[in-house]
Amino acid sequence: MSTRPRTSFTNAIRGTRPWELLPEAALVLGLGVFAILERGVVTSAVRSGRAVALMAIAVVVWIAARLLLARFSRLRVLRTLLFAVAAVGVFAIVVFPNYRNERVVEAFPGSGAVVAAPPAALRTAALMGIDHRAMGTVSLYRSADGGHVVGLEQIDIQPGPDYDVYLVPGADRQAPGDGIRLDDLRGNQGTQYYAIPAGTPLGDGSWTVLVWCQIFDVPVANATPA
Repeated sequence: MSTRPRTSFTNAIRGTRPWELLPEAALVLGLGVFAILERGVVTSAVRSGRAVALMAIAVVVWIAARLLLARFSRLRVLRTLLFAVAAVGVFAIVVFPNYRNERVVEAFPGSGAVVAAPPAALRTAALMGIDHRAMGTVSLYRSADGGHVVGLEQIDIQPGPDYDVYLVPGADRQAPGDGIRLDDLRGNQGTQYYAIPAGTPLGDGSWTVLVWCQIFDVPVANATPA
């Protein structure tokens, strides 16, 4: 009775030593603990088509790399080190930014002083988190040159990767849509001011100030100054 010969890929995979899978074990354990500790962040990511697609691509690339290296490289230690570096890279993108606070305190534009008080706010509202922790005040000001400025004041937003600040028409908006990107969020803590482009029709209805995670395409926090 003849038996079908094993393919070289099958032989390579079956020849993998258990210790070679330590990077995957560390990755699964680390991401599992992160999912338990930061349930809101994970829930937000699962709702995002882009985040799900990125995770699916990462898994496919990882498996393909594992199969190819198992087939064509006999250097087990080198393979394991490469996947360990890749695992650290995943943590650096997905996990570490959620625990890296950056405090930025700015003067009001044109004040010329580090702690000068801004003028009276035209509108104000509390900053609210969206599947993320967030607190602080969002205010709309008129600057000395007649322009308008968004102030994120005494904020404390759960840190994460690639946050942007948007001004979006409508109340309680949770996606940029046809909004205006003001700038990168300069710090998840402190007080910062973001200039609004001239000609923005602020008198026409409500506007939402939205903090948006660009890389994972998810909302972080928002407020509708009124």
